[in-house]
Amino acid sequence: MIKLGRLLIFLMLVSLPLSASAEFYRYVDEKGNVHYTDDLSTVPKSQQTDIYEYSESQNDTDNNQKDEQNSLKSQPSFEEKQARDQDEATELAKIKKGLDRKKEELKKEYQALIQEKEQIAKDKKKIRNRTAAKKHNKIISKFNEKVEDYEASKKIFNAEVKKYNSRVKKDFLESLEASPQSE
Repeated sequence: MIKLGRLLIFLMLVSLPLSASAEFYRYVDEKGNVHYTDDLSTVPKSQQTDIYEYSESQNDTDNNQKDEQNSLKSQPSFEEKQARDQDEATELAKIKKGLDRKKEELKKEYQALIQEKEQIAKDKKKIRNRTAAKKHNKIISKFNEKVEDYEASKKIFNAEVKKYNSRVKKDFLESLEASPQSE
């Protein structure tokens, strides 16, 4: 008797997962109406060749397909992408033009600092007394401040160039991903 009870419990446990799987069927009748049922015997014989069988795992696929369709709908059209890419290219060209201008300004500033340094070196040779030495030291202090300002401007410029380059690289990689793959 105990063995029979254990056998019944075992059979019930084994059969529970089988009854938990839900299958249902979809068919379209001759009038074009869509019908869903979980009992295959209720589907007319004439429609049994055109039925679609669904299970719970199919539902996840349907959701994935819906997600893919929604993401495709939310993606911009080809014309929108072209317009956005053109705007991006125009903006990058403006940024590059500004960076080129700043580079030229820094180059001129650097040349002026070099000339000033050479002049300070020439003037140092002419120092003959203490008063001239104090005056020369003040000139060197002001020159050092100019060098610090130049270095700060150069640091800002280099950060802007780095930001610009990373943006160009990002846009380039995105364009590679978006372009059709050749086989």
